[in-house]
Amino acid sequence: MPSPLRAYLDALEQFPFSALQKPQHYFRRPCRDFTRRRSLHLKRIVWLNISLLKTTIFVELDQFFDWLGTSECLVTKSALVQARQKSLPRFFSNLFQISADAFYKYFKARRRKGFRLWATDGSGFRVLDKHELGEVFGWHGNQHIRVPSARMLVCFDLLNYVVTALRFHTRNTAEIVVAMRGVDEIPKDVLMIYDRAYGLHIIPFLHQHFGSNCVIRLRVNFSNIVKSILKSGESQQLINEPLQIKAKQALSELKISVPADATITYRLIQVLLPTGETEVPLTTLLDKKKYHWPHFGEVYRKRWGIESCFFVIKSFLQLSNFSAYTENNCWQDIYSHFILYNLQTALHESLDKTISQINTRRQYNYKPNRNVSAGLLKRFVVKIFLRPAAEIAAHLNEFHRQILQTLEAERPGKNKERRRRLMRGTERHVHEKNYRRAF
Repeated sequence: MPSPLRAYLDALEQFPFSALQKPQHYFRRPCRDFTRRRSLHLKRIVWLNISLLKTTIFVELDQFFDWLGTSECLVTKSALVQARQKSLPRFFSNLFQISADAFYKYFKARRRKGFRLWATDGSGFRVLDKHELGEVFGWHGNQHIRVPSARMLVCFDLLNYVVTALRFHTRNTAEIVVAMRGVDEIPKDVLMIYDRAYGLHIIPFLHQHFGSNCVIRLRVNFSNIVKSILKSGESQQLINEPLQIKAKQALSELKISVPADATITYRLIQVLLPTGETEVPLTTLLDKKKYHWPHFGEVYRKRWGIESCFFVIKSFLQLSNFSAYTENNCWQDIYSHFILYNLQTALHESLDKTISQINTRRQYNYKPNRNVSAGLLKRFVVKIFLRPAAEIAAHLNEFHRQILQTLEAERPGKNKERRRRLMRGTERHVHEKNYRRAF
């Protein structure tokens, strides 16, 4: 029986072969694309793209064929561009979903009180400065300039570090609207965590309607009820109140009918932060005995994991550094970042027991360095998926050995103040400067 990691890798590896059986779904010209054996056949295109093309294309191709270890002649940049155009964005979108679903199929997911803890949040990123891309992905602008920019709504597993769902939209559509449209797809064993931007009746009502649960941090001036619980000093209250008019209108747009006297029942909890501030989470978990109120402060603090995910995707993996100028290939670039992130998580997960044993001998807990790991994975992706199957075990062992050599300490009690940054029109790549690039 294969190990969970090998089963996970096999699931990713098999998808290009299954896609060839349904060419009408995944290729521009089903009867012609990838029908002949070429140097850049489908499997090579997939894993070359997922290894993230961040430097000059010719240099990337030279490295790629060197890692393949074949005697084939190096192909041209034009050949790569034409080969990438054959695949539709749906191909990489489906492969991303497989990278998430296969994790839960082959690995034992961490849970809290029986729930998988997910967080939903949105973020923006720049795309290349071309009018055609702006019309597709959207625009970000001010009184001086307008630049192409996309928005994404991400679902992230806070305990297992897996990006589970992606929804892209322009800035003309509010994040909360996109979030509302996706509540029906949230599994019932998921406890979804939202920040203050989602503090409306509609979100918890939809979770109750579709059978899932959520935790939302509310603003202290959200309503008179929130203000009253803050004044009372009570740790928790069960609230039943009429559904807001705006929530009814939103439900009508979603084709969900409710009676005129519809109400919503939820639970408010008062939590004292280390800074002395008080936060008020709203939750649809109404059982006070089973879900004790002191735990919700810690549960909500785990929401910061999705911000760390954004940092890795946008800074370490350089999401805004595209390798192509066409809409089709830009979509491939975008999805490849999230596929690589989930693959990285699966490779780290297989080291969990080893790292736990190492941590018992150290003062602080250590974890894999995502930046170093991404740089190493760039070449190991090629070796794991494209070299002979007999070599896979050796490549995995070498990758794991290097990961264990570069573990970094977790910072206990870290509580860094968040500083918001603006997307300037003159910037092409948005990145942090407190690390050295691994690509």
